[in-house]
Amino acid sequence: MARSKRIYKQWTRLLFGTKSHELLVFCFFLAVSFGFWLLQALNETLEREVQVSLNLDNVPPDVVIIDSLPPTLSVVIYDRGLTIARHSISSFFQPNRLEIDFTKCETKKNEAEVYISAADVRRMFGQIFAPTTKIQSYSPDTLRFSYNHGLSRTLPVKLAGSFKATSQNYIQSIQIEPDSVRVFAPVAMLDTMHSVYTEDFLIDGLHEAGSYHVGLHKQKLIKYEPEEINIKVNVGYYTEKTVRVPIIGLNFPAGRKLRTFPAQASITFRVESGRYHQMTADDFVLATTYEELMDNTADSKLLLHLKTVPEGVSNVRISPMEVDYLIEQVNVQANE
Repeated sequence: MARSKRIYKQWTRLLFGTKSHELLVFCFFLAVSFGFWLLQALNETLEREVQVSLNLDNVPPDVVIIDSLPPTLSVVIYDRGLTIARHSISSFFQPNRLEIDFTKCETKKNEAEVYISAADVRRMFGQIFAPTTKIQSYSPDTLRFSYNHGLSRTLPVKLAGSFKATSQNYIQSIQIEPDSVRVFAPVAMLDTMHSVYTEDFLIDGLHEAGSYHVGLHKQKLIKYEPEEINIKVNVGYYTEKTVRVPIIGLNFPAGRKLRTFPAQASITFRVESGRYHQMTADDFVLATTYEELMDNTADSKLLLHLKTVPEGVSNVRISPMEVDYLIEQVNVQANE
């Protein structure tokens, strides 16, 4: 009990002492000053930017909206501070929203582009703002949407971009899913369209398989379903292979034959991994002609080169590059 009285006296001294009295007086005048400032601010004319969402209502089931309205408008309003404060409080519980009736905008055509006039927009603002509120500006300042009554075609998709692999890899295959999309557009445009292109893109440095989402090229008055496609890219790698190829002579006259030492050379080349087992020594021709040997200035060395190189083969190396050779006289009759 004594302890409670002691605590009570301490709090009484703290709250009603000389210093506390000065603090309370200061807080009182501060609150009064804030009240006067608030009243003055609320009576002043202020400018504020607010967000207003848009919604298109009463769209018939057979109508396809191609280019829709923007989801929101940024509106700059001008009014007394008290009115703006009241609007801010009410919009917290009921967000600013404009409902646009499609049936009042429809042109009774199969397809159309509808513009909502600035006068109509400002008139609709009266649904959510006080009569005294002035609309300074709104953005975007042009409201439009386009539609048609389900007119469409299914068209194939073509790539407007490219994939590039690293120097050690190559693009094995590209799959587009889906490979065709449904296109909604005015009849005059549909009749001239034969395919749909993706957005322009470049994906570089690929070294492994991957899947990429790519959007379709946007055009006015055209809508796609779906609006993007998935591209699966399979990436292979380059590998080296070595085969033994015989050295042969071409266009030699009867009775003469080419002999080389050694009789074969090693061909090392780079090839796609998927074609590794397909490449054999039969795909290469390592030969020299009789005319070339006659023009050879080297004493007994033949510089080897390939007559044919298969497509897709690169970094070809011959070992040895030079071989010894001789032109052998043979007995034609003995051969026959």
